[in-house]
Amino acid sequence: MGRHAFTAVNLISDPIHGYIELSKRLSRDEARLAGLPLEEAAEEDLLDAAWLQRLRRISQLQSARWVFPTAEHSRFTHGLGVMHEAGLWARHLYPSLGSALAEAGEAPLPSEGLVVETLRVAGLLHDVGHGPFAHFFDNHVLAAFPAPPDTRRRVDKRLSHEDLSQLIIERELGPLIRKLRRAPGTARDRDVFADGQTIDPSWVSFLVSKPALVDPAMPRWVRWLQPLLSGVFTVDNLDYVRRDAYFTGVAVGPVDVERLRRYTFISDQGLTLYEPGLGALEMFLTARRFMYQQVYFHRTVRAIDLDLAEVFAPSIRAIFGDGSPADRLSDYADLDEYALLHQAALWSRGEFISRDPQPGDGRVTPEVADGWRAILLRRPRWRAEAEVRLEYDGELPVAGLTELGESEPGRIAIDLAIVDARPADASAADSLLALEARNGGVPLVLSRSLARIPANALIGRRYRRLVDASV
Repeated sequence: MGRHAFTAVNLISDPIHGYIELSKRLSRDEARLAGLPLEEAAEEDLLDAAWLQRLRRISQLQSARWVFPTAEHSRFTHGLGVMHEAGLWARHLYPSLGSALAEAGEAPLPSEGLVVETLRVAGLLHDVGHGPFAHFFDNHVLAAFPAPPDTRRRVDKRLSHEDLSQLIIERELGPLIRKLRRAPGTARDRDVFADGQTIDPSWVSFLVSKPALVDPAMPRWVRWLQPLLSGVFTVDNLDYVRRDAYFTGVAVGPVDVERLRRYTFISDQGLTLYEPGLGALEMFLTARRFMYQQVYFHRTVRAIDLDLAEVFAPSIRAIFGDGSPADRLSDYADLDEYALLHQAALWSRGEFISRDPQPGDGRVTPEVADGWRAILLRRPRWRAEAEVRLEYDGELPVAGLTELGESEPGRIAIDLAIVDARPADASAADSLLALEARNGGVPLVLSRSLARIPANALIGRRYRRLVDASV
């Protein structure tokens, strides 16, 4: 491809991954000189789509950025990192994926470029359905609505950002995804899709779903890659643990992602970790638990969340109305943190206040305005006065929690945060991660092999509402 190959790929500087490649759409003459087929779209077109650019206005760490001042990174930058990580894993797993399919008597694996690009697009778009304050939006707004009907999952599932991501991928971005024709790189035979091959948006939608969908009709190679977005370790958390640690300034110790990747392959059991890579997995899961304890579940972060919980739903109702975002995607595209925080600043100054606000009229009660004033000025109205930390395997412990409730009724809040450090039991390992031993490939019981991983943790705190909550 020569020097013209450089016109086909842009480089994005990233503090976690170094350089992230992004395919660039070429003109007819550029494509001819680079020896590439004429294409209608490339990754840069997907990145510049309004739905992706919206993620610049969704923070990665929600309320934690008010505690860790340098944590101002967004879901947009995280998505780029996950896309890059996904591409590395797809390229590494491609040979064993093809071998495993052949041994299973399945249809031949599509071209490497298509497999790599499918996983990269899933990584880029896995968070595209997030609303303001990300997971907080899931818990306090989306959970009030049912998820769209889908026979591949339980009927009582509540709406989540993953469901919205699936809708956006299939309904909004699907035509653009279908136009992609190559993964970034300089090797034409490796990176360009084979003739007639296109990415089916339903593959991407399937990969980003949570809980993981069960769909025998999905190509086996797609199903075998699914744990990389919903398993024990994922291209998602392999990025956010390192990225969040970097931007918060928290030292988590080394995370040897390359060793973990090198010792992972696809077997007849699906995603499989060879035993010498177990230490790298333990190292990563320990770092992930440390981030939950030190950052995501920090006592002041959770105190701010208590204030946020009081004002969040009525605030979203004020600017978005009562409808489900799943039914109003075009309106949802404009709902981001910039819109919410701009309005919150007006409320905190006493503007657009009403004792009888109506859905969508932009008004909130004085109590909601007071709550936003406390949040925006970083003056939590709750203070931790007791804490219990417990480690456990299996059932959630109750010993030690009773004392948290011993306080004046109506003036306290009990906050429980659970850190799931260990993978699921081996009974579910076939859908998450298989573990193969050195001694002749005898399968190991995954959960028993992680004895060195710290147990799951429970952080229980009693918060007292401050008597003088004026701000």
